[in-house]
Amino acid sequence: MKVSRPTSIAPRRSRHCRRTVSSYSMRMVRDRASGFALVEVLVAIALVSLLMAAVYSAMSVYWTTATESFDEIERAQIARSLLREIARDIQSVTFVEQESTSSSEETDDEDVTVDADTALASYTNGLFGTSDDLVLYISRPDPSQSYISAQELLAPADRSSDSIIIRYLLSSAGGNGLSGLFAAQNTAASGSFSSDPVQGLAKMQGDLTGLSTAINQGNLDLQLAATSMLAPEVGAVSFQYFDGVDYFTEWDSTAQNAMPRAIVVELTLRSLPNPNSDKPIEQTPGYLPPTVHRLVVPIPVAKPYLEEMAF
Repeated sequence: MKVSRPTSIAPRRSRHCRRTVSSYSMRMVRDRASGFALVEVLVAIALVSLLMAAVYSAMSVYWTTATESFDEIERAQIARSLLREIARDIQSVTFVEQESTSSSEETDDEDVTVDADTALASYTNGLFGTSDDLVLYISRPDPSQSYISAQELLAPADRSSDSIIIRYLLSSAGGNGLSGLFAAQNTAASGSFSSDPVQGLAKMQGDLTGLSTAINQGNLDLQLAATSMLAPEVGAVSFQYFDGVDYFTEWDSTAQNAMPRAIVVELTLRSLPNPNSDKPIEQTPGYLPPTVHRLVVPIPVAKPYLEEMAF
């Protein structure tokens, strides 16, 4: 008969305790190995800071370059649009050569100085221009063909014929004549005050009969209503008149009984200040210095220059 021995429980418990302590120790070692030391955390923060600084610098350079490129493209588009419009108006000028007068009458005419306002009131032919003011007498049909009589003209948009007066001038605070009046009206309407007196390039356009009558009668409201701001980006404008040999800063086709062969138009475009920023315009991102855009406009109605001094 086989006698069974009692089973000992103590060894099993000791082995179980040893396994428990061993697994706990391994877990502690594993947890300690997966952590970071303070030096490692500081090094990681420093590397991340350097990386963020490099990314910020790259984005700042990209933003500045993109802004400058956008401003250059926008400025070039504004210059092309303005020069195209001015060239179209210049080449639409109508001129009829008058019969030659006597020498005494020519001498009397040479002593008379004419300004743009006088030309607008009395001339109906050709052009009158100075270095920064250009008056054109053009013929352009109305696309709507809605003509009315000269007695019914009430607004600058009304047309009694194909004949139009167009005037290009700088709107400047404190300027003479229409330039100063339009600048004052524009400042009062917008409520903006700037240290630069030049507000931009303005254009007056209206019916020949209506505007001439308004100027003769001293109707400033109709003249101001016919004037609009073309581009506040224009800080300066220059007109030169080429007769085939020399360049002049003034031209009066009525007094000279001739048209220039070409007109040189120069526009100086500038960056406009940000109204929401107190920084000077030179310190804003993407600032572009003023640029000059030039166009030579030939005049098809001009005759060849045949004076003896030209040969």
